[in-house]
Amino acid sequence: MRTVGPSAARPEQIRRHNLSTLLRHLHLHGQVSRSELASLTGLNRSTIGGLVGDLVDLGVVSQRSPTRNSKGAGRPAYVVVARPRSVHVVAVDVDVDSVQVAAVGLGGDVLGRVRWQLHDGNRSATAVVDDVVPAIRQLTASLPHSHRVGIGASVPAMVADPSGLAVYAPNLDWSDEPFGELLGDRLNEPVLIGNDADLATLAEQRRGVAAGLRHVVCVLGRVGVGGGVIVDGHLLRGARGYAGELGHMSLQADGPLCHCGNHGCVEEYVGEAAILRSAREAGLEISALATLFEQAERGDAVAGEVVATAARWFGRGLANLANVLNPEAFVASGHLAEVLRVAEPSVREGLERGMVTIGRAPITLLQGGIRDASLVGAAELAFEELLAAPDLLGTPRPAS
Repeated sequence: MRTVGPSAARPEQIRRHNLSTLLRHLHLHGQVSRSELASLTGLNRSTIGGLVGDLVDLGVVSQRSPTRNSKGAGRPAYVVVARPRSVHVVAVDVDVDSVQVAAVGLGGDVLGRVRWQLHDGNRSATAVVDDVVPAIRQLTASLPHSHRVGIGASVPAMVADPSGLAVYAPNLDWSDEPFGELLGDRLNEPVLIGNDADLATLAEQRRGVAAGLRHVVCVLGRVGVGGGVIVDGHLLRGARGYAGELGHMSLQADGPLCHCGNHGCVEEYVGEAAILRSAREAGLEISALATLFEQAERGDAVAGEVVATAARWFGRGLANLANVLNPEAFVASGHLAEVLRVAEPSVREGLERGMVTIGRAPITLLQGGIRDASLVGAAELAFEELLAAPDLLGTPRPAS
């Protein structure tokens, strides 16, 4: 029997790589001319034309007929664009108090969304799966002519890599829950799951303020505090997938007791409950962070100092990360983006006080720019198989 060696396989690998490069660019950046694709990739126009033709045949992109420019000079260029409803993924975002399920088309367009609140009666992993499955079926039924090519889920948990086990989700009271497996078994297809902060970081790196950055840390505030770390353009996962638990760095050995069992964790100073507790201790009768931020912006001295204190603690936590990771930028997401927006000087004060003086370089502080970043990241996770090998796109999976 004849075997196919590396040299025979290489042309097909190159073609797949080039198809991936083109489709990924269209997915992330929108329409582009064939001549621009040639410039971006360094491939000649003939090769680009063939690759675009392959993607058209797969049904995932379309190209518009060439039109001459207004001056009537030069060679007209075909414009290539992803077809947002040709294929889609389902993204699931489990938060502490709510769940979102969305159908997301190629290019990132949200084609449909379902959301509901969590309470004690529907917060278990099994109960969440029981509610997610009909939501996915509802969204799938609304897109009868679109291929579903993946499902990704975000959970506020330490997620074991590569099994996807939700090892520890304290704010949901989950421990060693096989959430992805439970959902996948019900739908009869694989489900990829990730930590919510990691996926928010992925979203900001691909579609948000961290696009183009190679070394960046994203800190997400959503009830608790989590983080994601990009090193040399890649998400840092660690030996078991737990890297980025920034909310549980200890800032004070004798600080407040955290639910994780440690003392003085970042979450106990800049988590949602911690900031609201500080506001109440300062005499403010508020129940929502948005109200606190509004009062601080209006000039309320007490509210301003509560936010500034949280901001200095936030900066101190960032300083520890800066000394270890030396990032180009920090991205604050969720309610921590609001802390940065309202009290950036105090964040910088905490950061600069804690950083090593020798060799200190400016670090950019950025407010996360993506709404529902963890949901967007879950969609990007689900799209990865298609983007890596568009030529393997097969027939749609049956609706579940």
